[in-house]
Amino acid sequence: MTWWRIGPALMLAAGLAMAQAPAPKPSAKPAARPAAAKAGLPAYPAVPADAGYRFGAPAAWVKPAPAAEPQGAPPPAPAGRARRDPLVDVQVQLGPKSATATYVHLQRIALDSSVLREVGEPQIRFNPAYQKLVIHQVGLVREGRREDRLRDARIEMMRREQQLERQMIDGVRTALVVISDVRVGDIVDLAYTVEGENPIFEGRYSDLFQLASDAPVDRLHIRVESPVDRPLQVRTLASDLVPEQFEEGGKRVIRVLRERLAAVPDEAATPPWFKVYPALQVTEYASWAEVDQWAQRLFATDNLAPAVANKAAELKAAAATPEQQVALALRFVQDEVRYFSASLGESSHRPKPAARTLAERLGDCKDKTLLLNSLLQAMGLDARPALVSIVRNRGVMNYLPSHDQFDHVISRVVLDGRTFYLDSTLNGQGLSLRGRGYYAYGAALPVGLGDAGPQPVVVPEFARDALAFQQDWDFSRLDRPVRLDTRLKATGLAAEWWRAQHAALGLERLAEALGGAYVRQLPGLTGTAAPEVVDSRETNEWELKLHFEHPGPGRYLRGSLDLEFPSAELVDSLPLPQEARRRYPYHLQAPRSAELRVKVTGPQPLKTAAPPPQQIADRHLAFNSRVEVDGAVVQFITSVERRADEVLPGDLDAYRDRVGRARATLGSYRMRMPLLDFKAADPGYAEIDRRLLKFRSGARPDALWQLMQLNEFVRLMDTRVIAAADGQGRLAGRALAERALANNQLGQFEDALADADRALALLPEGDDAGAALEARGVALVGLGRLEDAVAVFQRQAEQGSTRGSWLGLTHYLLGNFERAEVVLRDSAANASGEARHFTLLWLYLAAERQGGRGKAAIAGDLDAADASQWGGALLRYLGGSLDRDGLLKLAREKPETERLRLAEAYYFIGQQLVAQGRRADALPWFERTVATQAVPYREFTLAQRELKRGGAP
Repeated sequence: MTWWRIGPALMLAAGLAMAQAPAPKPSAKPAARPAAAKAGLPAYPAVPADAGYRFGAPAAWVKPAPAAEPQGAPPPAPAGRARRDPLVDVQVQLGPKSATATYVHLQRIALDSSVLREVGEPQIRFNPAYQKLVIHQVGLVREGRREDRLRDARIEMMRREQQLERQMIDGVRTALVVISDVRVGDIVDLAYTVEGENPIFEGRYSDLFQLASDAPVDRLHIRVESPVDRPLQVRTLASDLVPEQFEEGGKRVIRVLRERLAAVPDEAATPPWFKVYPALQVTEYASWAEVDQWAQRLFATDNLAPAVANKAAELKAAAATPEQQVALALRFVQDEVRYFSASLGESSHRPKPAARTLAERLGDCKDKTLLLNSLLQAMGLDARPALVSIVRNRGVMNYLPSHDQFDHVISRVVLDGRTFYLDSTLNGQGLSLRGRGYYAYGAALPVGLGDAGPQPVVVPEFARDALAFQQDWDFSRLDRPVRLDTRLKATGLAAEWWRAQHAALGLERLAEALGGAYVRQLPGLTGTAAPEVVDSRETNEWELKLHFEHPGPGRYLRGSLDLEFPSAELVDSLPLPQEARRRYPYHLQAPRSAELRVKVTGPQPLKTAAPPPQQIADRHLAFNSRVEVDGAVVQFITSVERRADEVLPGDLDAYRDRVGRARATLGSYRMRMPLLDFKAADPGYAEIDRRLLKFRSGARPDALWQLMQLNEFVRLMDTRVIAAADGQGRLAGRALAERALANNQLGQFEDALADADRALALLPEGDDAGAALEARGVALVGLGRLEDAVAVFQRQAEQGSTRGSWLGLTHYLLGNFERAEVVLRDSAANASGEARHFTLLWLYLAAERQGGRGKAAIAGDLDAADASQWGGALLRYLGGSLDRDGLLKLAREKPETERLRLAEAYYFIGQQLVAQGRRADALPWFERTVATQAVPYREFTLAQRELKRGGAP
């Protein structure tokens, strides 16, 4: 932020300060003038005649900055800043004949190396068409001693137009002052004067001086000196400062002297109408009427040129109504007159004759506005220029009358009592006045009607600014990949923005950017067709369509898919400030309305009812979300309406809360989609009940019977999905992996192994393949192929998809107790809850088989083990703090889980006996384990293995 002076005369470019660091205390004495100024000797280096600048002493009217009062430490740099300014001295002299000169004396310190270039390479901007640059001094203060660096400084005149990329030439030149050997803590001392002013202002003075910046300032001195017959008005903005005003030597003086100014922090997304940095405005205009009169002289025209009259007649004949005539003329000037600004000298503000702009077919805002107004006036319509400020927006209404607060001009057209503000520099707008987008300019000074000052510019109630996103998901057929068609439809102002992006980037890059956002949220998504754009300037709608497919979104579970759909499209319509606390208003700039529809078509009708709609609203936004269910089609519909353009600091907490709740709702586009008609499987359920009769115990089904029933159901559903799905697709692979796990729990290890092998052939590495690998390893354990099982579990671990202690357990079963202990320790460190408890059980056994170290291996967890949790009870039993009878009593505590818990209790009692070398005593406990019929539990399978081994050690 270049803050010490914002005006047409000059600007010393300065980057933002970056960090905080200690700096040397500056001298309280004002900087001395160059020795040549004192002695009158020609001490300045020679300068080539065409250099564009000269060296010289400050003029006699320049006053030394008043000495600083004794103070303590300099103001600290705020966090993130890395610069401090010991002195900012700006002095302006207004002559009796509109001659203006501005003297600037700056001292700067780099507090760390990140800003050495900024501090050591100051830039001075001026316009040589009407200004002259005089450099007085370039110095450096190091450790309290001043060094003259004027002779050694390299001064380069940078003639490249800074705004050429924006098709603008303004003639401004930049003097780059390169100072060698600048170090952290040095004070760079620069003084210069820019003489002259743009004659387009007719000798009327107006300027704005910033009173603080984003870096701390030790001493600020602003002085404006003028003849007494040139009265000046002053106003401070964002400050309660009252500047001094007095007469001195027959001159009127306005002066500001401030010390120890803290840095003013900036905040992202601050509205342009809010003044962040305090400022002093000085203007020679007594009223807005004077500014209006100046603007009228700029846009005054002679008699209508024949070429303009002929073009106006042509356009009028081509349109039936005045509104259509305005729209047609505007389209001609926008689309067929190229934007190019040659703002040299007076042409910075004075437009070319309309006939010349028409002939050249190029011009800037003022040229194109004059041409449009001339065409409309020739048609007998009410059209005039209107000065606006892109930088200040409606904030321009807070300033004193001045010419320098406007940076753009548009047309004000009145039709049938309705006022339209039309911008002839825009491209790609809608073709009708009611269909085109309308920018919120905030305020405008209508030339010829500006006596009352800037007037509010109200966006018409019919103006549209909307985005509509749609995702169409097709899950209707299981034998093909899922299809996704997306659509972005922009209307009104939003359509014009996207139309401009399309023109600038091209369809391919635009589609890649938007499609990439979906791919990042849904890995595996691939495009299936070329992107399509449907663009209508007649309706002012712009639409982009993308087409994808996905091999298997969501999580497969028991004949259904658990799905979560992306909703990031609306995040930008629910913006949040990045700061935890703000001092300034937060600017809301999203389109006025946005909607997201996610339509999901499944293979089966949904039986669930839609949840109640959700609404969140305040004076800043209205958020509505609902779900519609119609047979196999579900639609998630969410809309956001922006009701304001700013959030005041006092409202931010409540605003954050509402936006946070709205964003949370966006994350709830979730559903469970049935892939099958479950009722059609009723005959299969009866067969399952018959098969499970032998597992019934007591009048009521217990947890074991329910677990067996669940796995039978899973196997039935998976079998039907596999039959309906593409045999080579990911859905079939997921169903095979799940069926393999179910077969394992039903003790059908051969079938499980076959399913797992088929699944692994279809699934990529990752979570899907991890489930199939685990199923294969468990099946191999059940079949007694332990070496093969270890290889499978090792592969699973290398893929990072391991789910438990199977690798360590299998090493244990092979007798690799040392290796088992290492693996189980690692598994326990990454587990929690019951999974950790059961891993520790096997860790105990592995350590116990190596010299009886079992209790020591789990000592750190024994005290924390909760006997009310079954895994904790088993751990306490092995650790010796719970006896066998106590364990068995806990196992029998709940009839519904008795058989499953007894299976585990019997097995670990037996394993502890084996680890203690009492294998014969252990075998009856393994027999009891098998007698529980707890087929789904691995202890049942492992007990069968122990019984086959018999008394072998």
